[in-house]
Amino acid sequence: MKNYLLLSILAILLSCSDDDDTGSNPNDVILEFSNFSIVSFDDDAFYEFRFTEDEQEGFSRNLTEEEGISRLAFFTRRIDGVFGFYGPGSAAIKDFRTEQLTIVNDLGGNPGEERITATNDNATLGLVFTMPGTPNFFIRVIDIASSAAFTLALGVIDEDAQLFINGNDIFVVTAENNGSRLIKIDKSAQAITGELNINDNVSGLVFGESQDVFVFNTIGGYINIAIDDLSMLSTTASASTFIPCINTPAKFRNGVIYSDFQYPQPSEFAIGPAAYDLSTGDRALIDVASIFTQYATVNDGTETVQPVHFDFDTVNNVWVVAFQAEDEQEVSRYGYFVITTAGEIIQENPLERLPWSVVVYN
Repeated sequence: MKNYLLLSILAILLSCSDDDDTGSNPNDVILEFSNFSIVSFDDDAFYEFRFTEDEQEGFSRNLTEEEGISRLAFFTRRIDGVFGFYGPGSAAIKDFRTEQLTIVNDLGGNPGEERITATNDNATLGLVFTMPGTPNFFIRVIDIASSAAFTLALGVIDEDAQLFINGNDIFVVTAENNGSRLIKIDKSAQAITGELNINDNVSGLVFGESQDVFVFNTIGGYINIAIDDLSMLSTTASASTFIPCINTPAKFRNGVIYSDFQYPQPSEFAIGPAAYDLSTGDRALIDVASIFTQYATVNDGTETVQPVHFDFDTVNNVWVVAFQAEDEQEVSRYGYFVITTAGEIIQENPLERLPWSVVVYN
């Protein structure tokens, strides 16, 4: 089965102060931010730094010691604020938005079963697997609250098939005949309820806000389809240049996708924050290469700065960007910036460990 490496992360306290004892400055802005977490790990444990908007301060906790999330987990999945920490036969499903933790103690399966992918949201967990010596694949769907499960035959699919879950709606995306095939599974019906052949190579799905889903291809175009019957709602050739994949969770709010863009290689930077407005086709990029290069120039003791992960605060219109920095002796330090949509760093705070994932809860 494919292992998806995780990195981890810890984070953050945001505050502003006025150093002018003679009175307030009309240009001073008191900044308040939304709830968010930064998850991290080391050899011994998973950790969370949780920032609360009510207190406008944060606290750290050891998720392995306090909540029993095993560090033996060998890969994770994240959908929005929900993480799945997967071990050989069990998974810890943590909804960081609500702080609810559910342990699925039995992922099922038979001896020799080869799992090719697994993912979850806060309600449903799915695993795609095959048995040695057969070309056929299967999916096991588990209700996280009750642990009730069922298995369906998928037939012959590509071993690189992707799995997407949105509550009751489950999609398997597989390459087929120079294009792709979407297989829709209804959790309540415990059945495959639709299939759709697409002429393009599908790169990923983003679930909409009206029981619809955006199906993106590998050149940035997409179709919008209704989830219930897979009927076509609209099609766009390649306006967004947004190419999602299962390992890059995207936030979809009010018609805008918040995710990342890739820097042309070779470059010292791999990705940066981006917002894609599907209604207009506009995209807004935060050029962290320029921002971080300038930061390293004016801050003594900083040789390089690299973004690790980021998420967008849709209420306050800022990015929370976790980073790793090094000095001339290659000694690392970690932290996060709060960056405006204009590319201005307005906050910096240190982190104890290499960050992995930033999640803003709005």
